[in-house]
Amino acid sequence: MSKDYFDPMFNGTETVWKHPYGLLYTDSVRCFAQDHAAYWTLDVVASYLPRLKKYEFLVVYFDVDGRKCHFHVREDSDLPNVVVQEIPFTDLDVSVKFYLIDGMLMFPSDY
Repeated sequence: MSKDYFDPMFNGTETVWKHPYGLLYTDSVRCFAQDHAAYWTLDVVASYLPRLKKYEFLVVYFDVDGRKCHFHVREDSDLPNVVVQEIPFTDLDVSVKFYLIDGMLMFPSDY
C-alpha cells in the first residue's frame, strides 16, 4: 500500500538555508517547517547528520500515525533503514518524505 506524503510542489530553490548543525535545506523545506511548526523535523535529521554524511542520496521519512511519528532513513525505498527513531508524541498533522542529497534536505519536487 502506498502512503500519501505531503509535498508542497516547489521546483528547486532560490536560497539554500543552513541549520546550526550544518544541515542544508531548500525554500520548500523552510516553508514546510514554518507552516507546520515543524522545525523540530530539521533538528531530528541534523542530529543524525554525522552518520548520514557518508551517503550521497537518502530518502527521509516522517510517518505520522495519530499522535506518534516513525522517523526512518533509507538509501532507497527498497533497502533497509539506515536510521530509525520512534517519536512518541507529535503535533505534526502530515506524513512527510524528503530527499537528503549530499547533506541538503529537500522535497522530491525540488529534485
